[in-house]
Amino acid sequence: MKPKLKNVLRDLELQIKANNNLIDNIKRLKINYFQLEIITEFAFLRIFMAWEIFLEDSFLRYLVGTKSPSGYEPKLKIDCKNMVIARGILSPDGGKIIKWNSPSDIISRASKYFKDGEPYTTNLETISTYFQEMNTIRNRITHKSDESKQKFINFIRRKFGYGIRGITPGRFLLRKFNQNKNYSFLDFYIDVIKSSSLKIVP
Repeated sequence: MKPKLKNVLRDLELQIKANNNLIDNIKRLKINYFQLEIITEFAFLRIFMAWEIFLEDSFLRYLVGTKSPSGYEPKLKIDCKNMVIARGILSPDGGKIIKWNSPSDIISRASKYFKDGEPYTTNLETISTYFQEMNTIRNRITHKSDESKQKFINFIRRKFGYGIRGITPGRFLLRKFNQNKNYSFLDFYIDVIKSSSLKIVP
């Protein structure tokens, strides 16, 4: 019996909902804004990790011939009978950690095993800029290196056209995405993930 793709999509949706609810509940407590920034960063990390897991799990399931809930089935370039074999194909030496936080790496990987790299290539090319932005934010939260700091600073300058002294990933994620005060950058990135996931697993 092949593993189900609907469970992969469901798990991502549950993580997004749970962490969104966490932020909404914390906001109602009217806590210190610095604390809200920290919780927002935590929630974003959990969502981004769920996105990475979704990409890996959907990729592996498609490799063994699993169909999406709508019946979509990518055309495979290889014959892969089960998940153990699929994992072995992606990591033939058994020790290399496969990363799922780079759109270009995933697109390259997909082109090896799926015809035209679908359903990953088109979808990830479309959101490549936003995916890379999310990864820059993720790295700034998880790494305190000068490199991750500088990349985040450069990202902020590109985004707004100027630097913002003292801005943190959490503070950025809580900023208004546009004139709608109820729609933040975090909301935008969540919508990017949700929209793309539904195209990868229709």
